[in-house]
Amino acid sequence: MEFLSADGIGITLALVATAISLFYIYAKYKLSYWKRRGVESLPTNLIFGNFKDAVLFRTAPGWHLGNLHKAAKKDVPYLGFYIFHKPCFLLRDPEVIKQILIRDFENFSDRHFAGSEQKDSIGMKNLFGIKNPNWKYLRAKITPTLTRGKLKQMFPLMLETGEPMMKYLENQPENKNGVKVIDAQELSYKYTTDLIASIALGTKMDSFHYPNEEFSKAVMEFFHGFKRMVALVTVFFMPELVEMIGTRMLFNSSFVKKVFWEAMESRERTGNKRGDFIDSLLQLKNGEQNSDYKFEGENLLYQSGTFFSGFESSSTTMSFTLMELANHPEYQERVRQDINKAIDAHGFTFDAFNEMKYLDQAIAEGVRLHPPVSTIDRYTRKDYKIPGTDIILEKGTPIYISLYGLQEDPRFFKDHSTFNPDRFTDDSKVADAYIPFGSGPRMCVGMKVGQLHAKVVIAMLLREYEIWQKPEDKSILDPRSTFTAAANGIVLQFRKLVK
Repeated sequence: MEFLSADGIGITLALVATAISLFYIYAKYKLSYWKRRGVESLPTNLIFGNFKDAVLFRTAPGWHLGNLHKAAKKDVPYLGFYIFHKPCFLLRDPEVIKQILIRDFENFSDRHFAGSEQKDSIGMKNLFGIKNPNWKYLRAKITPTLTRGKLKQMFPLMLETGEPMMKYLENQPENKNGVKVIDAQELSYKYTTDLIASIALGTKMDSFHYPNEEFSKAVMEFFHGFKRMVALVTVFFMPELVEMIGTRMLFNSSFVKKVFWEAMESRERTGNKRGDFIDSLLQLKNGEQNSDYKFEGENLLYQSGTFFSGFESSSTTMSFTLMELANHPEYQERVRQDINKAIDAHGFTFDAFNEMKYLDQAIAEGVRLHPPVSTIDRYTRKDYKIPGTDIILEKGTPIYISLYGLQEDPRFFKDHSTFNPDRFTDDSKVADAYIPFGSGPRMCVGMKVGQLHAKVVIAMLLREYEIWQKPEDKSILDPRSTFTAAANGIVLQFRKLVK
C-alpha cells in the first residue's frame, strides 16, 4: 500500500480547508438573504438554517415552526427563516395574514405543499394540494357535496360506524375499580379507518374486531408509518425533493384503488344509494365536464384523498379534545350535560348534534391548543410587495403560518396555554388569530363534516363513560409527525357511568 507523502498530505489538507472556507462563505451569504432585505430573522445553523431539530426529528416540525414564531420579538409582524439555506417567510400578524390569504389571494392561491409538480395523486391531486386553475374549478364542484343536506345523509353512517367502537369498549378488561385503560388516539384511528371506508369508499369495515383485514392494516400504516411521516415533512417543508424523488416516497394508494373501484362499479350497476361520497362522485361523473379537469378515471379516485386528510384531522381533534376534557373534569361534566340535554330532547339525531353548543366550544378550544394541521403554507406566484413596506417577496418564496405560534400567542389570547371552552361563547369576540381551518377562499372545505365526526365520537363516549388521565400518562407530541399526533398515544382511564 502506498502512503501519501508529506507534500501530498499538505495538499489534501489545503484542499479540505479551501472547501470548508468556500462552504462557509457560501452559507453565510445564503443565510444573510433576509438581513439584506431588511427582514427580521433568527440566529441560524450553517447547515440546517433554522430547522435543525425538525429535520433531525428532535421536535415535531409543526411545533418547531411554532417555536420560531414564539422566539421572535413580540410585535414583529413577520419573520424570515431558513430550511437549510432556502429562505422562507413566517407570518405572525393577523392583519398581514388576512392581506395575503384573502385580499391578495390570487398571488397566493397555491400551496407550497408538494412543489411545482403534482406527483402524489391521492394526497395532492384533490382540494388539499391541487393548484390553480384546476383548484378553483374543483372547489366549485366539491363544495356542494359537503352541504348541510349531504351531512345529514352522512350522519347515520357516522353513528353506524360508532357501534363496533362502543362494543369494543364494553368488552375491554377493567380493574377492580371498574376502570378500563384505553388509548384514545388509537381508538380514534380505528373509528376513522372505518369511517373512511364507509363514507369515502362506500364500504363497511370493522377495524375494532377485524384489525387484520387488508384495508384496516393498510390504513393504520397510513396513520403510523414512519415512511409517510418522512414524506409529509418533505412535501410540506422541502417539496423540491418530491420533484427529484417522485411518488415512491409518498403515499401508496394501491390498497385504496381496489376498494374504491369495486364500490363505484357496484353502485353504478345497481343504482343503490347510501348517502356517502361515492353517490356524489357518480353525480359528478355523469354531470357536465370541464375540458381541463374531467371527473373520470383516476380523477375520481383522487377525490377520496380529501377524506383521508380530512378525517385524519378530525380524528386528531377528537382525541386531543377528549384528552383536555379528561384533564378538566369541570368542563367534561358541562359537555356531558350539553350532550345529554340535546339527546334527551331529540334522540340521536342530526338536529340533536346541532344543539350541542358547549361541545362545539370545547372542540373549538381543543383545536386552538392542538391544531390537527398546525402549519398553513402558501407559494408566492409572482413578486409581491408587502403593502406599506419596501419589502418584496420574490416569486417562489414559501409562506408559512404556524397555528401553534399564532393560536398560543399571548398578544391575542389571555391565559393562552390554558384550556378554556368559555372563550367561544356566543357573546365572546374571538381573535382573528384563531384560524384552525385556514382563512380566505382556500380555507378547509370539509370543516363541518370534520366537526360532526368529532362531535359524534365524543358524544358517544362521554354519554357512557367518565374519563380522566393520570399524570404519568401525559401525552407528548410525536417528533416524527408533521400533523399533530401523540408519540406515546393518549392513554386515558374510562369508567362506566351509573345511570
